[in-house]
Amino acid sequence: MKKVIDLNFACSFLSVVFFLNFVIFRFSNAYESLEGFNIDEKYLTSFHKSLKNSCNNNNLNKIRQHSSYPKFGSIEGWKKICEETKKLKKINKIFFYQNFHVGSLSEKRGLLTGYYEPEINVSKKKTSIFKIPILKYDSYYKNKERKNINKSFKNEHVLLWTDSLVELFFLQIQGSGMGVFKDNTRIKINYSNNNNLEYKSIGKLLYQKKLITGDINLFSIKDYFVKNPNKIKEILNYNKRYIFFELSEKVSAQSKGAFGLELNSFSSVAVDKNYYPLGIPLLLKTSLKKSLPVVVMDRGSAIMGVNRADLFTGRGHDAEKVAGKLKEKLIIYFLIPREKK
Repeated sequence: MKKVIDLNFACSFLSVVFFLNFVIFRFSNAYESLEGFNIDEKYLTSFHKSLKNSCNNNNLNKIRQHSSYPKFGSIEGWKKICEETKKLKKINKIFFYQNFHVGSLSEKRGLLTGYYEPEINVSKKKTSIFKIPILKYDSYYKNKERKNINKSFKNEHVLLWTDSLVELFFLQIQGSGMGVFKDNTRIKINYSNNNNLEYKSIGKLLYQKKLITGDINLFSIKDYFVKNPNKIKEILNYNKRYIFFELSEKVSAQSKGAFGLELNSFSSVAVDKNYYPLGIPLLLKTSLKKSLPVVVMDRGSAIMGVNRADLFTGRGHDAEKVAGKLKEKLIIYFLIPREKK
């Protein structure tokens, strides 16, 4: 039985028992785990924008098509939420109390990490410096391991050349990014496909082999490679999955997620597609003691589990600094439209 909190209970302390979509929802000590449902108001404007974008893209179809439907609310309920969202110029905490019930699939803590849109140096021509290929997909690469692709790629599949195997690897981890030419002009590099092999974390490998002492994060990994350049290929090849890209001359002001919609910093999140549909709002509860309201706008092959999420932090080096060190214990609370009479 899933624990769900009626947000009115947070205000009135009334106990209610009700049924929704054949699942029994009841008030319980799950409210206490939210510690007063303390929403971080700093990012409400960004959240409002993400929720409106989701509604504008007819996210109802994504919710209806997901295997969980109607666990997270009926189409009728979401239509009302979208109507209310579009009418408001801004939202506050009252919006949540008036429109949603809150629940969790599990109260066993998972992990919150961050992702960002990286920038990578690129060239249209191969040189002594720019000699690492950024590849487009072809069925030729299906089920080929990373090390074999690096050895046997075809020049006809090269989109651009870059100067760093490590930066290309992290571009592949993030899924998309911005290519920066020598004259500072830019080109968008978008995810296209993968080689159909399993993702493996090099961070876990470095930890298990005790090659890094202390925190394992983006910066400690990069620092290890700077000090041990002879280990780069060996460590990177541990992750057999390889990501392919496509280019866009339209350098969007905003990064885009699985919806094809813009990602907003600190209010767009990637979660496990097996549990949550695209477009629904969530509350992320971490040790920071504030609940961060976000919208499911993206997916990630390494994001697996009920309480596992990857928070979009933005574009460029500042966003990289935040994402690279973000690692918090997490409980995901989903928001269900309140059925109004």
